[in-house]
Amino acid sequence: MNSAAVSVGAWLAFGELAGPVLVVMLAVGLVAGMLQTATQIRETSVPFVLKLMSLALMTSLAGHLMMGGVEDFARRLLIALPELVHG
Repeated sequence: MNSAAVSVGAWLAFGELAGPVLVVMLAVGLVAGMLQTATQIRETSVPFVLKLMSLALMTSLAGHLMMGGVEDFARRLLIALPELVHG
């Protein structure tokens, strides 16, 4: 594993960790915005509370799956660390 592979692996691990969260937050925000527009509710805490609840639900249900990519990357990085240090 070289430094380029470490960089690519780090970006992939970040994508596996942050991607599902960002997609869920985007979907919840879009639905909340459409509901606020349809009902003329101008309260700013409604989307925040919905996003917070969906984030808590998602991390409690799928947190171990999201951390799997980070764990795999950390394992591969620790195994390749002597090669990276010594060139």
